Amino acid sequence: MGEDIIAAIAAEVPAYARPLEGRFGRGVRAGVAEALRRFLAIVDVGPDDPADVAASREIYVRLGHGEFHAGRSLDNLLAAYRIGTRVAWRRFADIALLRGGLDAAGLVTLGETLFGYIDGVCAASAEGYALAQSADAGARERLWDRIGELLLSGADPASVEEIAQAASLLIPDRLAAVLVPTQADGQRRLGLPTSCPSATHGSDLWLFVSGDDARGQRLAGQLAGRSAVVGPTVHWARAAASAERVRFAREARDDGLLPADPRGGPLFTDDHLAALLLTRDPPLLADLTRRRLEPLAGLPERTRQRLAATLLHWLALHGQRGLIARRLHIHPQTVRYRVLQLRELFGDSLDDPDARFELELVLRAGAATIIGDEGESARGQRVPTDPTGSARAAHEGQVALIARPPRPRARRVARPPSPDQPDP
Repeated sequence: MGEDIIAAIAAEVPAYARPLEGRFGRGVRAGVAEALRRFLAIVDVGPDDPADVAASREIYVRLGHGEFHAGRSLDNLLAAYRIGTRVAWRRFADIALLRGGLDAAGLVTLGETLFGYIDGVCAASAEGYALAQSADAGARERLWDRIGELLLSGADPASVEEIAQAASLLIPDRLAAVLVPTQADGQRRLGLPTSCPSATHGSDLWLFVSGDDARGQRLAGQLAGRSAVVGPTVHWARAAASAERVRFAREARDDGLLPADPRGGPLFTDDHLAALLLTRDPPLLADLTRRRLEPLAGLPERTRQRLAATLLHWLALHGQRGLIARRLHIHPQTVRYRVLQLRELFGDSLDDPDARFELELVLRAGAATIIGDEGESARGQRVPTDPTGSARAAHEGQVALIARPPRPRARRVARPPSPDQPDP
């Protein structure tokens, strides 16, 4: 019967269709012989013998474990069990009828015992396979953690590649660093990407996801509500540079220089490149702001804010009075009046391309804190939309830089006659 079972398995399961030689052949023959011996022992003493059943289970747990490490699917082993059971049942039934004189009730009992036995064998092997798979996954995740730590620290790419190759781990050609701040519930890994380089630094979790997935809907959903920061996609050897961009963006967001999603949505650094550039060197930006906005320094705060708002929109919208008026919710004639004031204050610099560029740059850098609808201070007010609808940076220091106490000026701004009064 054992030889018949082996022949049927070799014929019907391609993974086992090879000469029964060496270790593989000995294992198959021993496994079939042991299965038959254990079943007959159960028939002899009954299925209630706990010692024999426990011994059988451990054997098949190991068989499932071995299948995983051999790189074969569990389906192959379960198919072999089913085929062996079918052959065994046919032979047992024939012998029971011809030699044992079993009646129908006896055959039913024999069948129940055989199929119950093989169900337990299948369950034990499935458990062994799952345990091996889980242990291997844990080992792989630990290796991914090690690779993530090396990427985060900017280690030699050759060292990273050596570990990955030794563990048969494939690092995507392009990666994006993702920072996930600590979650209050402690479940910071729950629902996040797995099988990718990762590292824990302080209280933060770092992931290095494939560049193909960095802007995908799946990752955005996984990061929802976590206030994560996603860096630029770079070659994996430059993953530390992506992480550095993430660190700076997080600091800028914490300082109010980048918008924070109240619902905890992810911040993509690629959406705020201009803002990050402007805030990279605060002292330099402060000097440029002080230089370019000097003409506004001696005005009352309310007037200064309104003129700054008008100037930013005038520069961004290329002087289109009607569009500026709609954005500021004022009359076009008021826009004309304010522009005359600005020309009186700034003089020829408003016609100088370099000066115009620098003016727009510093005004954009402080847009969220010094400019609001109708030119009001944004402190305590809603943050206005950037004139061009693009991402804008906030810079708290800009208010202080131009909000100096009023001082005497060499000239005064004369109000030209106009039938339309400026907005109050």
